[in-house]
Amino acid sequence: GPDGTPRSLSAIGGAETGADAAQFILLGADTVQVCTGVMKHGYGLVKSMCSELAAFMDRKGFATVDAFRGHALQYFTTHADLVRRQAEARAAKKAAADGVVRRDGDWKGDEFVRQSENLVSNKGD
Repeated sequence: GPDGTPRSLSAIGGAETGADAAQFILLGADTVQVCTGVMKHGYGLVKSMCSELAAFMDRKGFATVDAFRGHALQYFTTHADLVRRQAEARAAKKAAADGVVRRDGDWKGDEFVRQSENLVSNKGD
């Protein structure tokens, strides 16, 4: 915690597969609780979840649960950053659609003439 005291996080809510458990652990959960899944599918669900989680770990090369706990947190960002990225992606898509070259590395050999025409045309104006 903020004061340096170790804290434990337990995830609950809809976990029915090893992939569900892996997602919770990737988000930092120390434990994954299963209630409704067992009520719906029986206690055998726990064994299949463990097998699926082990298969996930093998595919991804994780030797232990601790090796990937919280790994997804590095990809978290702010809403403002997502809005900025979306605006950049839309601008890039529009630029690609209108054929106007905006970076030196985008000039292409035999397409140079067409790309130059796009710079001086009034299309879209």
